[in-house]
Amino acid sequence: MAIDLKKIRYFVAVFEEGSFTRAARRENVVQPALSVQITQLERELTVKLLERSAQGVRPTLAGERYYRFCTELLRSFDAATQEMRDLSGRVTGLVRIGVMPSICHGPLVGVLDRYLTLYPGVELRLLEGFSGTLADGVASGQLDLAICNRPVPYTQLTYRHLVSDRLILISGAAKKLPRWKPVRLDAVPDLKLVLPFPIHAQRRLLDEHMATGAIKPARILEIDGISASLNFVRASDWSILLPTIAIMNEVRSRNLILNPLAHPVLGSEIYEMHPSDTPLTLPAQRFVELLQEGLSQIPDRLGKLDRTYSPGENAPE
Repeated sequence: MAIDLKKIRYFVAVFEEGSFTRAARRENVVQPALSVQITQLERELTVKLLERSAQGVRPTLAGERYYRFCTELLRSFDAATQEMRDLSGRVTGLVRIGVMPSICHGPLVGVLDRYLTLYPGVELRLLEGFSGTLADGVASGQLDLAICNRPVPYTQLTYRHLVSDRLILISGAAKKLPRWKPVRLDAVPDLKLVLPFPIHAQRRLLDEHMATGAIKPARILEIDGISASLNFVRASDWSILLPTIAIMNEVRSRNLILNPLAHPVLGSEIYEMHPSDTPLTLPAQRFVELLQEGLSQIPDRLGKLDRTYSPGENAPE
């Protein structure tokens, strides 16, 4: 039996999406045509791969095993195709990248604009997610690389450090803290703190410091998402701790007050990760280079803020 990559891609899409409708949308094909291809594949293999029901689609035991073979096959085929493209020197092809939320909220927009302008032949797919989720995506082959904090080590992934960042305190104007004045988190009066969910690497860091008393919140509120958190902080006297990369576009906001940390000093290390057995493709390399260039400017921008804001002064409008 000849290998039909189209059918294999369709099967992988249905397996991962858990729905024929979503898989058809992902593969840019009408749903009946995709269903026909899957049915034909099952007939050719003489085994049922998927169980259909009103609740969605579930793989059979055979389907789970076949999925593992298919993803490895597609990964090898796509890698070979991309390597041939790279040899031509042309920056083209598909790149699937996972990016941590703080970068999505911060420098990503400018990097994306430059990247897509410079490399119109690249098809880019971006996923925003937490570090652990992104690492799982890279390890499973669903992502080509990820930009995030370093999660629990995976032996099959290669990590490269990109930049060191620091956390700062962001509060609503109603909190009435002096702008850009260094603060101790165990001395801020009535510190009401918005925290990410416990699955986030940053939350685990904050929990450690709260346990030692270095951070003393009067109340906490869990919100899963930077945009929602900042919108709430703007309209209240609550505060949040975020990496500077997440709020560089908010520095001049009249509704937010930014304060560096005098104690504890909290850092955020950002890494690029990809499968150890699959070198970054040329389009992926170019993306990382542009992103690292954008990230490298953050310390300079922070230095300018340190020199511009005298302790206790309001930011110039």
